[in-house]
Amino acid sequence: MYRSNYMTSYGAGSVYATEQGVVKVEIPDLSRSEPVCRGVLQELEPSELTVHAAELLQRYFTGDRIDFVDVPVILDALPPFCHRVLDVIRNISYGEICSYGQIASLCGSPRAARAVGGALAVNPIPIIIPCHRVVASDGRLTGFSAPGGENTKMALLKLEHVEFKGVLVVKKQLLMHSMPIRKNK
Repeated sequence: MYRSNYMTSYGAGSVYATEQGVVKVEIPDLSRSEPVCRGVLQELEPSELTVHAAELLQRYFTGDRIDFVDVPVILDALPPFCHRVLDVIRNISYGEICSYGQIASLCGSPRAARAVGGALAVNPIPIIIPCHRVVASDGRLTGFSAPGGENTKMALLKLEHVEFKGVLVVKKQLLMHSMPIRKNK
């Protein structure tokens, strides 16, 4: 296992990977007004992959439009439905959003919007697998398992220039039907 850290104006984060791909991303709590200066231990050595992913994440948090498509991820420990949901989520582009129901349909289970939410809740690789880009069909932010919860989700979407009216996303539709599903390496 390898690890690299990255810094943001919100605090530190970490990327963990094996030789095959990223297995975990820790992000800072974007809901805090002051960064959390926790001690970042480097008990694991970095790899070329963790350094690359950490650099991309650091640039993302400065507002750069980053596409993480070239970052391989490992989701083998997750059940097949969760794996499928997270594969679909990787196709949502920077600044775009999609509803839980749309994701369920794209996964071949149109009645499984709640199950999609459950799959997103166990996403070990936030940002690289952009679960923050999934919202309720009415534009509400409904849960986010990373530190700061929905406040962090809103901050990430605002970083990507997604518009809000109060706490509702203004831009509510993303047509993904013709998008190919990428397979992880």
